[in-house]
Amino acid sequence: MNMLKLASLDELYEAKKGLEEVSRHYPDVYETLTHVVSFTRQLQIKYGYMGAMLMEEDLNTTYPSFIKGSILSVYKKEVDKLKKHEDFHVVKDVLNQHREVGDAKLFLLILGAKPELLKGSMFIK
Repeated sequence: MNMLKLASLDELYEAKKGLEEVSRHYPDVYETLTHVVSFTRQLQIKYGYMGAMLMEEDLNTTYPSFIKGSILSVYKKEVDKLKKHEDFHVVKDVLNQHREVGDAKLFLLILGAKPELLKGSMFIK
């Protein structure tokens, strides 16, 4: 069983700072990342599934079984565009560096959530 850790405000601010660095220095890949995060939210796919896809981890525990295969294949193509971007390694590094914050919180930071609102709140992976 996975234990969900509550992210501290410092961890959230560090993650936000790392993401802002990517945004500033690699705007093209950051725009693609933002698109995929927004798409994930709109399809109501758990952020843990997107995180597992990006980090090439086991997808079985987060697989969105309620979504039709045809929709999931369109989603996978969008995620693959991000993964094939020449600067994706920078995104992956930042996500790896702040993994303890949790996928949902990292991706909500990308969508503009304030660290104070995410501090101490628990999100399902």
